Formats: sequence, structure tokens, C-alpha cells
Amino acid sequence: MRQRYVNDPMVLEVLRFGRMSTPPEPDIKHVGVKCRMQRFVAGMQVAVVVYLEYPSPDLLVVTVIDVKKD
Repeated sequence: MRQRYVNDPMVLEVLRFGRMSTPPEPDIKHVGVKCRMQRFVAGMQVAVVVYLEYPSPDLLVVTVIDVKKD
């Protein structure tokens, strides 16, 4: 996150108000799914990839991407 100039409040805003840019994908190595959410925040188009398992309410941030740079 530091290398991409993304901070915790930006990630939380993407997770709260962002939209899913692609359908959830099953993870080959684990039983959960990966979801990619995007939102324009603080002058950047930020995407956050998270991993989650049902029924656990927790999620794990896998990576954060500045979409315009990729």
C-alpha cells in the first residue's frame, strides 16, 4: 500500500462504498472466494482484492491496485 500511495482510510472507503468490478472468483488453493472492488477515491481509481470464506464475517485484503497505473 505504501508503494502505491494508498492508506487505510482509502481502502476502507473502497470496501464500504466501492463496486465489484468483476464477479467473485473461487480460490483454487482455499475454499473461499476473491472479490475485486473499485472506487475513485482521493484522486485515484483504487481497486482492492479481498479474500473471504462463508460464513466467516472476516475478510483478508490480498492486494491494493492503482488501476490507472496498471
